[in-house]
Amino acid sequence: MGGNAFKAIVPNAIFPRMPPPVYYALKASLYPVLQPLYARVVVPREAPGKEDYGDLDFVVCGPREGVTPAEVKTALRATHSVPMEGFRTSNFAIALDAWEDVARASQVWAATNPEVAEGGDRVYLQVDVHVCPDLAHLERKVFESSYGDLGLMLGLLVQTAGLSLSVYGLKLAEPVGSPPRTFYLSDDVSEILSFLGLSMERWERGFATQDELLQWVASSPFAIAFAEYLKSKGGMPAERPRDEARPLRQKFIAFLQAHTFSLDSGEPSVFVQLGHKDEKLAAALKYFRKEKEYAALVDVARAATRAKAVLNGKNVQEWTGVMGMPVRFILDEMKERLASHPAARTSGEGLEVLGDVPLWQRALLEMPDEEVRMLMVQVKEELEAAGKLEFDWRAAKAAKLEQRRQKERAADSESVDASATEAVLERQDV
Repeated sequence: MGGNAFKAIVPNAIFPRMPPPVYYALKASLYPVLQPLYARVVVPREAPGKEDYGDLDFVVCGPREGVTPAEVKTALRATHSVPMEGFRTSNFAIALDAWEDVARASQVWAATNPEVAEGGDRVYLQVDVHVCPDLAHLERKVFESSYGDLGLMLGLLVQTAGLSLSVYGLKLAEPVGSPPRTFYLSDDVSEILSFLGLSMERWERGFATQDELLQWVASSPFAIAFAEYLKSKGGMPAERPRDEARPLRQKFIAFLQAHTFSLDSGEPSVFVQLGHKDEKLAAALKYFRKEKEYAALVDVARAATRAKAVLNGKNVQEWTGVMGMPVRFILDEMKERLASHPAARTSGEGLEVLGDVPLWQRALLEMPDEEVRMLMVQVKEELEAAGKLEFDWRAAKAAKLEQRRQKERAADSESVDASATEAVLERQDV
């Protein structure tokens, strides 16, 4: 429902859902107004057969130099606005009489709608302008928003494979690596549709009815798995409050529950089944040629986790009996020994792809705990024999004090130089 963005600034305003004649009159009036302000202006394709509209969405990119939300508000003849700078969505409230064609269509509307007829100057139409950073982002946004809920419907399907779909592309639902990072498979709409078993060319031709759209989405192998998921849950998935205003979403789910699926001849896709998480992940990585990149991130995380679990102060104390500062000496020496250990040269392919794993961590991946323990005991004994585990607290304190004095002297010297420079400049001014 339109108007939610304006509750704080015009709480008594009315934003009724627009019938098609009003919506299309508003679209025709505002389209040519926005085109001079941006390099590209698009209204995502509306859902066929839609009975009313909560708002009118424009997706734009490439604002002309100097264009501001205030200028856009003036161009749209908006009475109120919720402006957002940068690549975000600004909301505008348009009065029914702001544009001649809209006013004419609204008069017909008011004759059959008491809320509009009695609302007077409290009735507005909401227009949203979403500014994208570039053309590629715009195209993804337009696709995601097309036919009302296409992005949402496809997003439901890919969840069965542990994936997530958004305006930024297709990604693994769970972060990967250490520290965790988002792992995108693709941001190319055509490639993503092909992966889902859907035709970009068919989408471009458009759909005359909602049933045509739903039949097309249901032709994806992923739809079979999602239908099985719905069956296993005994019906509709849990709805959030905003889903109540998405009737096409509800119709899509009901359509899948009643739909009879037919599998193509040949080997069935792993994506038609529920579960099989690892197989689906492997198939997705292979399709998008991301196996090496994924393996590298996993190995980097595995190496860091292994290093933290094995080469730590607690193990040094338990395995060698050493306490205090000498623990650090042993850890530092262990890293040097491990970096030159033969095991550091025999770690997996994934580690060689990114090259972000230190050699000593690579060695730990190949060495069992007992071998690490024996090496650590050997390092301790050798350092102890060489007198390198002794720690002179007085010398360390004196060295730290000397470092502080050197910093203070350097700061004083800079201050003197600055004062001298300022004095010279003052004499020049005189």
